[in-house]
Amino acid sequence: MPLTLRNSNIEVSVLPGVGAKIFDLIDLRSGQNFLWHNPRVAPRPYPIDANFDNYWCGGWDDGFPTCEPCHYNGEQYPNLGELRSLDWSVEAQQESSVTLSAFGPISAIRAQKRITLQDLSLEMEFAIENLGFAGIDYLWGTHPAYAVEPGCIIHIPARTGIVGHTNDPSLGTPGQRYSWPALETSAGSRDMSIVPSSGKYFAGHYATDLSAGWYAVEYPERGSGVLFEFPLELCPQLWLWLTYGGWRGHYTAVIEPWTSYPVTLADAVAAGTQRVLQSGEQVVFQTRATLWRQPDTLQSTLKLVNAKSDRPLRRF
Repeated sequence: MPLTLRNSNIEVSVLPGVGAKIFDLIDLRSGQNFLWHNPRVAPRPYPIDANFDNYWCGGWDDGFPTCEPCHYNGEQYPNLGELRSLDWSVEAQQESSVTLSAFGPISAIRAQKRITLQDLSLEMEFAIENLGFAGIDYLWGTHPAYAVEPGCIIHIPARTGIVGHTNDPSLGTPGQRYSWPALETSAGSRDMSIVPSSGKYFAGHYATDLSAGWYAVEYPERGSGVLFEFPLELCPQLWLWLTYGGWRGHYTAVIEPWTSYPVTLADAVAAGTQRVLQSGEQVVFQTRATLWRQPDTLQSTLKLVNAKSDRPLRRF
């Protein structure tokens, strides 16, 4: 059963039985839900080793210890890792906050997730503790899928984009580097920050060389948007999964902070970019999604959150 959190501005639903997924992020002033829902797949429990794509109902998931599936250190890790399909325990719940936890079935870890609503913001803290006797190689990332519309603007303070994969030459060639957001291809120029109309396209791109730990999705026709903050020192790049009708007929933009590049654990280990959680150590990732609506703008919202930047988030 979903849990509902609410304050005077925001309503959020959380699915403890589906990996503690955040399924809805609704601005109560307008009724706009910023999170995408799969129109053909309803939320449901599913096996840990199942293909995440076949059960993906949308919303906002988290990934550990990999994004893409891989075989590593004698284990087979599914896409988005081992926590995204578990039934999480609810440790505490209030009207505008909830704390959940789960144990890793593959990795010797305990994960905790706290979601708190503050005015126009959703604050999420994700803690991972190593319960084992050896260090654990890992990646961590968070995976919100946005209900985008044609003309939406993806604001990212990045200097470099890298093409991971694509189904069309107009979205680049694998390995291509470009000055974000201006992508030059044999098919012409494309501004990757502008969401196109639905069609045949999908692509996975990295946004790197970030100057700050935030991005935003703006809805110009609605006069609204969401500003997403993340710890740049822990997540120095973004993975953009952009499907504009070309992948299974879906139309959404998933913009994900990740700890490592590339976003496959085995490849990150080979490149030496993985993180290591030592025995007895805990790491905490803090993120915040802040909604705005006219007369507020991205600029005024950035100014507001910067003014509050000395206010620490709650810790476990």
